[in-house]
Amino acid sequence: MKPKIGFIGTTRENIINELHFAIQYGFDFYEIQGLAKNFDLEPNYIKEIKELCEENNISLNLHIPYFLPISSVIPEVAGGVLKFAKKEITLAKKVGAKIITIHSGSEEAPERKLFKLKNFEVLIQNLREITEFGKGLGIKIGLENSWKSPALCRKPGDMLSIVNSVKGLGIVFDVGHTNAAGYNPSKYFKKVKKFIINMHIHDNNGKNDQHNLIGKGNINFKTLFKECKESNYYGPFILELFPLKNNLKGKERVLNFWGQI
Repeated sequence: MKPKIGFIGTTRENIINELHFAIQYGFDFYEIQGLAKNFDLEPNYIKEIKELCEENNISLNLHIPYFLPISSVIPEVAGGVLKFAKKEITLAKKVGAKIITIHSGSEEAPERKLFKLKNFEVLIQNLREITEFGKGLGIKIGLENSWKSPALCRKPGDMLSIVNSVKGLGIVFDVGHTNAAGYNPSKYFKKVKKFIINMHIHDNNGKNDQHNLIGKGNINFKTLFKECKESNYYGPFILELFPLKNNLKGKERVLNFWGQI
């Protein structure tokens, strides 16, 4: 069985062109980027996106902006975040996306441990509401692991604590973030695998989030994909490579490693 491979877009203004790229080169998934000049998509644009995906068997994911302050302890900020997140989930429903990626937000006062605990409490509270709202529309919410302080949820233990506290929440396992945070991706995968609903794929030197092509870093993808196969995880594998053309080489290398197992 072959892995299901896709890529994340550049901005929401480029969705149609990037979908044509996905169709031309036989990708299975396309993840709508969380960056945009305007987060709203016009009805005709949504209609075209949906038709292209349905006619060409492309599965859609959607990425909420990574900088969304979902764990903010400021009530007015938290309220705005929830409103925006629900709007994004509604958009996912309209375009036919099934999985949403969301980030954890950051510690608002890294030097104060009590604030960090409060940020985690708010994160769990907000994710419960977002996950329940997504469930009502048939959308799965996946929390992506972070790599650098002051972002929350870098450790596998933190990720497990969150998903065990939020019924129905999944994990978007970012391989590059795991490596840049100093963790072995294969071992991290084994700890969280039962919650994984999506994976982001890119390489780095183990110190920085470089978004390199597979093989241009020190991640042992062959070992990781072996773990995926043994766990019956066949995708989605979402390449996070820029510029767009790098995803062609990325797809080739994923299939090459997969075929060696």
